[in-house]
Amino acid sequence: MSHPPRSRAGKVVGRVAYVGVLAIGFAIVIGAYFTLGGERAEAGDCVDITGVGTADPDWRHADCGSAESDFLIAEVSESCRPGYATISRDSGLRLCLVPDVAVGDCLRVPAAGIETKARCDEPGANERVTGVASDTTGSAACPPGTVRSTVYPEPARTVCTGPSAQ
Repeated sequence: MSHPPRSRAGKVVGRVAYVGVLAIGFAIVIGAYFTLGGERAEAGDCVDITGVGTADPDWRHADCGSAESDFLIAEVSESCRPGYATISRDSGLRLCLVPDVAVGDCLRVPAAGIETKARCDEPGANERVTGVASDTTGSAACPPGTVRSTVYPEPARTVCTGPSAQ
């Protein structure tokens, strides 16, 4: 028993339905990626660095200026300017990071790796922030007792540090 050929309108409706199902499936996959694991990072966001002692540290969003926030994302790019801390993403992009610190914060600065905020009484908290300026003047912006000054061109920032009180 043969079936009569489908009309042209029936073929169009079938194709539209097929494309619609594909689009819905694609939207579900993309939505799950961003909801369940692919945190989006944008310039201006602040992050808490986790897994610092590993070869591949990770991050999570944090409120800027909070004790948890280690860095401000200056840029998301394929490469970062010299002097910026960086974390690579699976996409091949890098987070170019500037310390999110205030005067009095203490830092754990490892011989190799990425620095993070630490409580000043914690072992390994080896530097204290002595000054933060919203410019690129370098050591001229730092108070007496500063041992190291780091300049970040974008956003314009000079971070001054000295030894922690430990």
